[in-house]
Amino acid sequence: MNKFFYSYDDIHRAIAVLADKIRHSGQNFDLMLAIGGGGLIPARILRSFLNIPVYSVTLAYYDAEDRPTDCPHKVQWLDESMAAKLRGKRVLVVDEVDDSRVTLAYCLNELKATGIDQLGVAVLHEKQKTKQAELPPGLPYFSAITVGEDWIVYPWDATDIDAHNRDITAQQHERTTQ
Repeated sequence: MNKFFYSYDDIHRAIAVLADKIRHSGQNFDLMLAIGGGGLIPARILRSFLNIPVYSVTLAYYDAEDRPTDCPHKVQWLDESMAAKLRGKRVLVVDEVDDSRVTLAYCLNELKATGIDQLGVAVLHEKQKTKQAELPPGLPYFSAITVGEDWIVYPWDATDIDAHNRDITAQQHERTTQ
């Protein structure tokens, strides 16, 4: 599978576009709920644009080798007192990528089961591919960038940011010489 590398600058610019889409939609959200792992950093940057608080949950769908598991599972979830604070609020669920859609659908279903039902979704990247799960009809949905099926490599996944940046430079060079 091909990989596509993004820099922090790329992410920041894409989130500025995402924030504009949300602001111009007429949808007003009271807070964001970041899906931990990939959604934390995009939600924090998005907070600078939307000026609403960020809460988080953590779900795991991929194993240590980046292979999907049978289904997502909760690593960190809302306790009853936090869920009570979110009920009646307009909650924007934020993740980095809408790939198979399994994690997003799982999160939304679990939130609805706890009585949180005024939801929207914002993702940095929406992959153009057949989804394995559906989102509720009429759900406000926002994505910054629509991409193909390449594996996306985010800077926050790098253990060596200099090597990550070299990969970005090589990627840019490859694209200009094609």
